[in-house]
Amino acid sequence: MLSGQGSNASFSAVVQSVQVTGRRNRIDVSNTNNGAVFTAKDLAKLPVRQTLNSIVLLAPNTTKGDSAYGNTASFGGSGQSENAFYLNGFPITNSLSQLGAMELPFGAIQQASVMTGGFGAEFGRSIGGVLSVTSKSGTNTWEAGATYSVQPNGLRAKRQNVYYPVTGDKNNVDTDANLTTLGQAGFNSNRSWDNRWLGKLDWNINDNHRLEFTSAGNSSRTRYQRYGFALNPNNPNALAALDGTPTGNLYTSVTGKNLGATDPAYPNGTPGAVLNMLKYTGQITDDLAINGLYGKMKTERGTSYEIGGVYQGSAGGLPPTIGTVAKTSQWSEIDPNLYRNYNVFPGNRATPGSDEVKSGRLDIEYKIGTHLLRAGIDSSKMETRGAGNSSSGGCSWTYRFVGIGNANQPVPLSGSRPAVVSNFGGSGVDGYYARQSIFSSITDASATQSAQYIDDKWQVTPKLLVTAGIRNDAYSNSNGDGQKFIDMKNEIAPRLAAAWDVNGDASSKVYGSAGRYFLQLPTGVAARAASRSTLTTQDFTYTGVSPTDGTPMGNNPINAPISVDGEYGTLKNLRAVVMADLKPNYQDEITLGCEKAHGPDLNFGVKATYRKLGAGIDDSCDTRPLYAFALAHGIEVHNTLFINCFIYNPGKDVTVWGDGHDVNGNPLVTGKGQFAHFTAAEIGEPKAERTYAALDFFLEHPLRQGWYGKVFYTLSRSRGNMEGQTRSDTGQKDVGTSAAWDFPEFAPGNNGLLPNDRKHQLKAYGFYQITPEWSAGANVLIQSGRPVVCLGTNDAADQGKDPAFLIGIAYGGPGYNAEYFNCGGVARPRGSMGRLPWAKRLDLNLVYAPEYAKGLSLKVEVFNALNGRSPLSQTAVYDDGDSTVIDSRYNQLTTFQTPRSAKFTVEYNRKF
Repeated sequence: MLSGQGSNASFSAVVQSVQVTGRRNRIDVSNTNNGAVFTAKDLAKLPVRQTLNSIVLLAPNTTKGDSAYGNTASFGGSGQSENAFYLNGFPITNSLSQLGAMELPFGAIQQASVMTGGFGAEFGRSIGGVLSVTSKSGTNTWEAGATYSVQPNGLRAKRQNVYYPVTGDKNNVDTDANLTTLGQAGFNSNRSWDNRWLGKLDWNINDNHRLEFTSAGNSSRTRYQRYGFALNPNNPNALAALDGTPTGNLYTSVTGKNLGATDPAYPNGTPGAVLNMLKYTGQITDDLAINGLYGKMKTERGTSYEIGGVYQGSAGGLPPTIGTVAKTSQWSEIDPNLYRNYNVFPGNRATPGSDEVKSGRLDIEYKIGTHLLRAGIDSSKMETRGAGNSSSGGCSWTYRFVGIGNANQPVPLSGSRPAVVSNFGGSGVDGYYARQSIFSSITDASATQSAQYIDDKWQVTPKLLVTAGIRNDAYSNSNGDGQKFIDMKNEIAPRLAAAWDVNGDASSKVYGSAGRYFLQLPTGVAARAASRSTLTTQDFTYTGVSPTDGTPMGNNPINAPISVDGEYGTLKNLRAVVMADLKPNYQDEITLGCEKAHGPDLNFGVKATYRKLGAGIDDSCDTRPLYAFALAHGIEVHNTLFINCFIYNPGKDVTVWGDGHDVNGNPLVTGKGQFAHFTAAEIGEPKAERTYAALDFFLEHPLRQGWYGKVFYTLSRSRGNMEGQTRSDTGQKDVGTSAAWDFPEFAPGNNGLLPNDRKHQLKAYGFYQITPEWSAGANVLIQSGRPVVCLGTNDAADQGKDPAFLIGIAYGGPGYNAEYFNCGGVARPRGSMGRLPWAKRLDLNLVYAPEYAKGLSLKVEVFNALNGRSPLSQTAVYDDGDSTVIDSRYNQLTTFQTPRSAKFTVEYNRKF
């Protein structure tokens, strides 16, 4: 029986003899899950890249998400972090970000069930979809095999200044992938290794009891290399035209391991892991079965750096980033040749860390009369080490000049604090000083998840099957100090499904489902939101500049460190960072469909899906209401920026703790702290909305007369003001805490077609057995493009001058620059800018399995055979803070379809 599908059952009187005639029924009249199931044979016949995400994308109602989140799939309009992944019942979803899962060797997959909706009470922790993978099991005979694959560079399509050397894939254990690009910083050459393995030991204790031990691993490693290049001396515009040749001199190198999509500098890795699990299956009686499992999964991740062939270790071992302030109305230009930057890896970087999941579950199945009762419990504990990011090199320095004649005058420095720089000697006598900036959100974190469910699969009549169930989820998140800042309980999720075998012969069915689904927050949300974090600036005069790393020497502090939002590395008051009555993130869904077998050669059907987000979770940095509350209640406060952001439900009333801070932003316990209650109108944010509506049509030719084929067409719309936990508009890495809901000024124009909306989708796949030795397969995707977005600066709102937001006039605007659906002073609502072009892809394969060498197969696959080059994303930022000056990168196409490539595979399997 296929996982994710049902089996026809009849609980009527026992029949003494059965005569079977005709063909096997092609419609599963007991299944109400939406999606698709792929067996090992299916995956071997189809041209599909060997990733779990590629399997998911074969199913209807799925689309590739934004590259900032690792190109993981969106199910039914959901965010990319809202899905669940299982291997043999164990949750393998990445716990840090919930973006994707560890990869598996394709040769070990027995079956992959893609559930895009309508799934029963045994599945939870997803408002997107579920991928449940079952691995192959051992038999009483030995079987061995090997696979070797290669992707020749000569058969790859090329774009301008993009080159694709050889890629190798050996038995799904070692995958080398190269991507070389030319830029003004040099030639970038990336090489990746993706090692996968899986072993499974089955012990049949007796006919009724079995133990299964599964051990699986996936290690993803990418080396990002940058080489120097020589400009073409005959081209005066060689640098601008990128006209040069590699010199072969390695400039820098970064190696990332199991980074997943969480590192801001290197977002497209795979969150590899090592998993060990033990599962027990017992058939206690003919009517009672028990399943239990327990396992542990751990991911070790991190980056290491090289400069000029010298190993630097992690980002903390790099020199600080050095910068200068160019000439503006306030600052005179500083000679960049004097103040050199020795850190070629600037910005915020991740630190080495780990993510561990320990999980267990117990399921019981009992048959009584016409009822099949199922119940179960599960519990998981997640531990994360080293979540968050920090300044590369530990800090950054910017060299500044107060201007000619201003050295002896008070001038505003960091935090708008005035000072006379000459009073501090050294460089200050001539008006020069240096500003140190420190940022770190590095922290440990933990989370727990548990659930109980029960459902009843009731064969009401021989033609009608009804499944009713209920699930109770709970989860909690704790910060680096072990303090629980989110504690969700009693997430009651009812599920109801029905399937009607219209004619009683499994030739046609009508089915439907309705249910509520909940979603938890990843462990990474603790970073900065609820854990200790540091974001400070401080000014110094100096007596010299280090010739080895460019940092100032002989420093004399002008002022104390100051934080614009009270981040001093101290313990946060958790009552102030999470609203007191936070509601869980949930979604309601209803589906209705019908299928019919029109003779032995054709099945067809249609299904409608409607999803509606019930509540969303994000963070708000609009602390102006809290500031006003503090002033009204005599609590000492000095600046709205010194108050922490807080996690809340957009569009709901908010109750959050308010207390004071000193003139430098240090938190104070004033004795007057208290809970402040604000209505949704006082907060000013609209309710979080997301609706997804879809019509799915399919045609299927069952495997007959040597060929199989299936075609899906989906007409859908994903609309609202919240994509989900991810924010594809800007690719912000903070899953669950984006900038989109920080201030109510960002709301106008935000409600419309969401990033994962694809109005039209046509998917088709199939294979043809040409002869007993030769077969061919194809996989087709045609879909409309992603909605284009424009985010600009609304000068009036950003500066606190918009009369529609009186609180901004009273206490200042957001100051976020390009975060508004307003570009060049013109409103650009979501969905009003058109779409990117259609994307079209055709994948083909040809397989030769000679009869004279049983177990041997030779395969050639061509991906994107027509070399479609459609863009998949664009830069949404219109300006850099001045609404009248268009950013040169605006509307730049950032990612494209993967160019055409070919892959040759030799596989041999033998049974002994």
